[in-house]
Amino acid sequence: MWQLRSILSPLEGMTIDITTEFSTVSGILIEVKADYIVLRTTADLLYIPLASIKSVAY
Repeated sequence: MWQLRSILSPLEGMTIDITTEFSTVSGILIEVKADYIVLRTTADLLYIPLASIKSVAY
């Protein structure tokens, strides 16, 4: 997971697409924590566990 954190940390403030096992969401990456990220969509703040992230696009 440290690899995913190191990839995501420089992307803070950028709009990214995150694919999980449930869906794909797009939003601004607000923060990268030890085991989750915070993504701001047009309506909500989403807390996404790093373990559930399947892919990232920016």
